[in-house]
Amino acid sequence: MPEPLYQQVARDLRKKIEEGRLRPGAKLPSQAQLEKDYGISTNTARLAIGVLVNDGLVESRQGQGSFVRNQVPFTALMSAEEGVRKGSDRDAFVAAVQVKGRTPAQRGFAMRLEVATPEVAASLGITEGDTVVVRSMERLIDGQAWSLQTSYYPYELAKGTGLMSPQDLPHGTITELARHGHEQRGYRDHIVTRMPEPDESGFFDRGAGVPVAQVSRTAFSDDGRPIRLTVTVYAGDMTHLAYEIGDVPATVEELTP
Repeated sequence: MPEPLYQQVARDLRKKIEEGRLRPGAKLPSQAQLEKDYGISTNTARLAIGVLVNDGLVESRQGQGSFVRNQVPFTALMSAEEGVRKGSDRDAFVAAVQVKGRTPAQRGFAMRLEVATPEVAASLGITEGDTVVVRSMERLIDGQAWSLQTSYYPYELAKGTGLMSPQDLPHGTITELARHGHEQRGYRDHIVTRMPEPDESGFFDRGAGVPVAQVSRTAFSDDGRPIRLTVTVYAGDMTHLAYEIGDVPATVEELTP
C-alpha cells in the first residue's frame, strides 16, 4: 500500500530536523507554505504537522505556528548494546550518540556499596542483604536531560576490577567485565511505564504528569550467571525505544542510536 501523502511530507520534514536543516527552536513553514512547497491540500499539511507533534519533534503555539522542539527525541536501539561496543573502547552510550552526530554527556557519577534489596537480589541471583556495587549517573544529549542510569553488580564479582573505581570508565563497564573474564552473552529486559518520582521530574524538567519509561536489564555471562542489573529511566515524551531481532535490512539503520 502506498505511503499516505501526509506521511511522506512528515518524513521529509523529520529528515530536515534530524539533519539540522530545521534546528531546535526554528519555525516550520506555515500550512500555506507547505501546501505550495509540496503541492498538497490544507488538510494534508495539517496532518503532516500533526504527525511531527505526536512524535515529539514539533510543538504548536497558539497564534504563532509550529516550531521544532528544543528537545529532539532520540531513538535508542536497545538490541545494539554489544554491537556498539565491539571494536571500540568508547562507552556504548557515547559511541551511539556520536554516530548520530549529536553530543553526549555523562555527569553526576557516583559509586557506592549497598545491601541488596529483595528485587536486586532476585535479579542478580544473590541473597537479600548481600553487598552490591552500585554505579549511577545522569546522561544528556545536546545538553538536554535524557536518562538516569543505575547499575548493580555482585560485590564478589566486582572486587578487584575497575567497577570499584569512584570514577566513570571511558571504555564502559561491559568491556571492564569482559577484561576480567565475565563476558556478557545475553540479557533480559523488563520495561514498564510509570509516573515519575519527584527527583526524576526535576532532572527531566517535566511536570509530574509526564510519564517515564523504565528499562531494567539483567545481563548474563556464558554460564548463565547474572553479572549486572542496570535500571535506566527515560523521559517518556523524549525517548523512542527500538529492538531489532534477526536479519534486519540495512534500511532500518536510521533507527539506530
